[in-house]
Amino acid sequence: MTVQMEEEVRELVDFSPEGYLVTSFYLNVDATEFPDPDQVLTSFDSLIHEAESRRKEIEQELSHEATESLRGDLAKMRDFFSDDFDRQDTKGIAVFSCSAFDFWHVIRLYTPVQNRIEFGPTPFVAPIATFLSHEKPTAILVTDKQHARVFTVSGDDVKEWADIEDFVPHRSSQGGWSQGRYQRRSDNFAKHHIDHAADLMFRLLKRRPFDWLVLGTQEQYKNEVIDSLHPYLQGRVIGVINVRIDATPAEIVEQARELSEEVEGRHIDDLIGQIQEFAGAGGRGTIGMKLTLQAINEQKVNVLLVQEGYQHPGSKCSHCGLLMMEERDTCAACGQPAERVHDIVAEAIQQCLVLGAAVEVATEFEKLEPIQNIGAVLYY
Repeated sequence: MTVQMEEEVRELVDFSPEGYLVTSFYLNVDATEFPDPDQVLTSFDSLIHEAESRRKEIEQELSHEATESLRGDLAKMRDFFSDDFDRQDTKGIAVFSCSAFDFWHVIRLYTPVQNRIEFGPTPFVAPIATFLSHEKPTAILVTDKQHARVFTVSGDDVKEWADIEDFVPHRSSQGGWSQGRYQRRSDNFAKHHIDHAADLMFRLLKRRPFDWLVLGTQEQYKNEVIDSLHPYLQGRVIGVINVRIDATPAEIVEQARELSEEVEGRHIDDLIGQIQEFAGAGGRGTIGMKLTLQAINEQKVNVLLVQEGYQHPGSKCSHCGLLMMEERDTCAACGQPAERVHDIVAEAIQQCLVLGAAVEVATEFEKLEPIQNIGAVLYY
């Protein structure tokens, strides 16, 4: 997910049409799993059939206008996923619709998603959390004294943006005073070039925002390059890779991905440590489902940390929105009817995104066993 996608998600969860439901539709279109486009259409037909069945179950509780809105949502989705549907090399599609308000939003993902349909008061964005957590948009600046190459990476989308070449005199093989003067001139040109590259990155940040910046430069230029960057960029630098300026894009991106994975792994380790420390002190940390749901219900969560694939049944109050890890028919807080859900973890992620909390997903197998697969860092 790009920074722009994260902003899109924040805007999506703010959409809550009173008296109407939003249709959230997820479809796996990964070509490695479904090489034949007809297979994707078969999956779509199955999911839309499920959606129609669920719509009929709930429409008696809705107004005529709200029912017609849901029908309009499904009709628009049929048109969208028609015979000429173009996957565009994406692996997952998320569609959000509320026809009564002409609300229609499509997000193309570079990772597969589980087929899913939801009708709710706001767009259901929890399945995007893993993508948001681990597909942080990254820029790569590879530079020496003469050249700069710039890449952006978001999921499988890799783009080389520019190829800059500045004239820099080569080092002289002769000694003496002339060499020293020549070398000073060369260093001045190099400084100009590095400043130029830094300016390019700042302009790129405004044009195509990114979270992380990877530098590829010789060790002796590393500090100079970092110092030349705008403070907004300095805070995004996650490390330096050892790569030649003439390396292939595949080589450059591979090293950048390896660095990103290392940084992400350290970030998850740091969060685990924080949660354990804060929970042990009886303060700003929760371990396990019960305490984490309690913190979410109290709107205290700053960062939610979840193991990828972790699920747990539970209940959600249809009146006050309370999340409960027990399967109940009535709310433990207000006594109003509660809805049993097969995965309260997804509801917890959704609620955190609605509240503006950060959500991090650990993809390494059993990484979060020390905190019982779910935990949180709290505001207070």
